[in-house]
Amino acid sequence: MKWIADSRTDDDLVLQAVAGSSSAFEVLYDRHARAGARTLTSFAGPDRALLDDLVQEVFVRVVEHLDSYVPIRPFPHWLHTIALNVGRNHARRPTIVVLVDSETLADIPVPDAGDMLDSVTLMHFVSQLPEPMRQVIALRVGPELAYGEIGAILGIPEGTARSRMHNAVQLLRARCANPENETNVQE
Repeated sequence: MKWIADSRTDDDLVLQAVAGSSSAFEVLYDRHARAGARTLTSFAGPDRALLDDLVQEVFVRVVEHLDSYVPIRPFPHWLHTIALNVGRNHARRPTIVVLVDSETLADIPVPDAGDMLDSVTLMHFVSQLPEPMRQVIALRVGPELAYGEIGAILGIPEGTARSRMHNAVQLLRARCANPENETNVQE
């Protein structure tokens, strides 16, 4: 992703991209791919390749449905909705386990486990939260959207977005304080 200085609005770029301008779509991608990736981080965890695949899937859907975009809603909100849908669809897919022999494992570089383990554990705990809480976390922590924007994207009041985030944080704190407890955080 490169940064391109362009004074055109997102709505103008969408109209031009729908008309076939690949440069307009490139500007849209460059402006919004990072925010889309931040939204998807809670679904992909530390797997950078998976995150890249999910971002690509988001923008494939953007291309497929760009002509249905209605400028009443800001383009970033529309994009985050698509990203949430892609993330949810990914979370519903069955997990494929690949078995490898010990010689192959010896050739794979292993990252420093300190922070990675904490990140993976937290991502696991987040994945156990109810869907409405995960959506708010994905939009608040990833792209760092304001609660009003989160509410607009999810179609809920700002106060509900704040409440869901507060409740999610409380559940995660309780779970992190006692990680050995295998009780479901959805209670």
